[in-house]
Amino acid sequence: MVRFENVSKIYDGQEALSGVSFEAGRGELLFITGASGAGKSTLLRLIYRAINADDGAITVNGAAIGGMKGRHVSGLRRQIGVIFQDFRLLSGKTIYDNVALAMRIRGVAEKALKPQVMETLKMVGLRHKADNFPEALSGGEQQRAVIARAVVAEPLLLLADEPTGNLDPETSTGIMRIFKEINARGATVIIATHNRDLYTGSGRRVLRLASGKIEREDIG
Repeated sequence: MVRFENVSKIYDGQEALSGVSFEAGRGELLFITGASGAGKSTLLRLIYRAINADDGAITVNGAAIGGMKGRHVSGLRRQIGVIFQDFRLLSGKTIYDNVALAMRIRGVAEKALKPQVMETLKMVGLRHKADNFPEALSGGEQQRAVIARAVVAEPLLLLADEPTGNLDPETSTGIMRIFKEINARGATVIIATHNRDLYTGSGRRVLRLASGKIEREDIG
């Protein structure tokens, strides 16, 4: 689903990533870990073309994304759900409207999108909070709303950047349970995290970044 071949990215003369190569298979749940500044966020941003690589090749779902422009980049991003470190929920809209936004942008009619939005909110345990505004939700509930927004359009690939960074262990466990369910439904899931509790004992591949390079790969 995702392939990096000797990918490098430079910021202000410093290499954020250096010669990174790896593959994430279709339907895989893969963890990327490493200390702050190791390159985890840069790696994810390259996948959905928020930034471009300075060297190497990146393939997503069989398409080389390095030279993509315009509508092709838009088409790439429609296949990808992204969960950011900060929630980025729209404070003036209800949780329902925040989640529905991704489908409305795609031109899906209200009659068609409502059942899907409500089913997605049910999956993350927020169906009863559909009419609430973000400020009325706890941090864990807001994170679940962000996940719902990222997956409501059933993306082939889900990217999560430190999705449990500010959450307590119990809430983090619940968030991880949701990711596993999304993965079980067929989506490829890549999670960047420094929280070893998320991947320890998971039986999933873990790529360990250090100073912009893959230091090693093992099983959580």
